[in-house]
Amino acid sequence: MSIVVKLFTTSLGFPAVEYNMNKVENGKAELMCYKNFGVLHAFNNPASLDFEHYLGAVSSLNRRSWYAQFHAVLSVKGKAVSSESLKEFVENWLIEMGYSKQPYLLFFHSDTKNNHVHIVSTSIKPTGFKISDSFNRVRAMDAVNKLLGIDVEAVFKADVSSLLGYKFSSLDDFSSLLHQKGYASYTSGNHFVVCKYGRTFLKMGVEKIQRLILSPAVNSAVIEDTRLKINLALNLKDNTCVPIYQPLPHQFAERLLGFRSELSDYLKNHYAIEIIYHFKQTVITGFTAIDHKCRFVIQGSRLMELGRLIGENTRGIYQAKSYSR
Repeated sequence: MSIVVKLFTTSLGFPAVEYNMNKVENGKAELMCYKNFGVLHAFNNPASLDFEHYLGAVSSLNRRSWYAQFHAVLSVKGKAVSSESLKEFVENWLIEMGYSKQPYLLFFHSDTKNNHVHIVSTSIKPTGFKISDSFNRVRAMDAVNKLLGIDVEAVFKADVSSLLGYKFSSLDDFSSLLHQKGYASYTSGNHFVVCKYGRTFLKMGVEKIQRLILSPAVNSAVIEDTRLKINLALNLKDNTCVPIYQPLPHQFAERLLGFRSELSDYLKNHYAIEIIYHFKQTVITGFTAIDHKCRFVIQGSRLMELGRLIGENTRGIYQAKSYSR
């Protein structure tokens, strides 16, 4: 099971209660449970305002905090995970996050491609103390990985070990491979940094990591052979690029993951050559070719001009048909 966590920014009051209750009234969501609401549990069908007033009363115990709403979404891919299984996971996640004793509501939504649960609570405890929101996003993913039994350090070491079998002549090439594994990497001062889940997995001097991992430049014969394969494929397949989105629930904009084309699909399936399209906002700015059979990485500029690879029909993601992963 793969879980995506999204935390909404804090806001005045508790507008997430009304938003989700409206979804329930319209048949697009289900109020799975509400817990730790004291006297409200004696009511028949408490209304949105009842929950908002109770959360507001608890939050008023801390006069220094104006933004007490805690609103999170835990989402799974597709419909395979049942509402009960997701509810059990979310409640365990709330224990890890320190919210299991707080008044909270859980809403199950199935009106999108991916089943997901909205959590609404307050960050103010009944004692008046505030639950720390420092590194909230990091803690949220740490809690998910712990519950899923994922040792992120071990996974990182395994991922890097598998990449070191490739030949690359620059840190940009190495970064392209890391990106395919879901890691972000960048240089900060004289250091090369690799991050994921909001945490840093590697911070090493640029010169040191260059000595450790970089290989001699790919020879011209290899470059020419790769260029020939791409040119042959260009005569057979459409090179118009289309975006790949990660669909997210409701108020979140879809996240752009990358691009694909008939050309890139063909190269990957027939030659084990993967084309990574680099982009900034809505525009493709370059590409990298990864040969998974011969295990080397080539910067696109050494193969051909970008315009030839992506074609005249590619003009940014807003003019292309989108695909979801």
